[in-house]
Amino acid sequence: MSNALTERRRRRRHQLSEEVRVVDKVNNLTLGQLVNIHQEGLLIMGMPLNLNSSHQVTLLLPNSINHQTEFELGIECLWSQQIDPAEDIHWSGCSIIEMSKVAEQCVQSMINIRS
Repeated sequence: MSNALTERRRRRRHQLSEEVRVVDKVNNLTLGQLVNIHQEGLLIMGMPLNLNSSHQVTLLLPNSINHQTEFELGIECLWSQQIDPAEDIHWSGCSIIEMSKVAEQCVQSMINIRS
């Protein structure tokens, strides 16, 4: 295993207890629900994402964080795996490739709430 992959795997994932919907901003399509997040990536449960595909997404928060009810991220799909063959639901692991200062503060607040 490469050092970069080993380092990514060492990052602590922060599970969410509330539903955070992930919406593709370009086509207003719900990609799924946020499962966990860390400073450099996230896991989505929902529709399959293509490997290496990039998305500009909006995370819709159930409660305000830092006076925000939503924030945007640029993500890239690193992997996607079907959960159940009977359903078209997938886990998709994504890297955060773009984030505003406001989004960075929201991600950090989400992590602090779960820590």
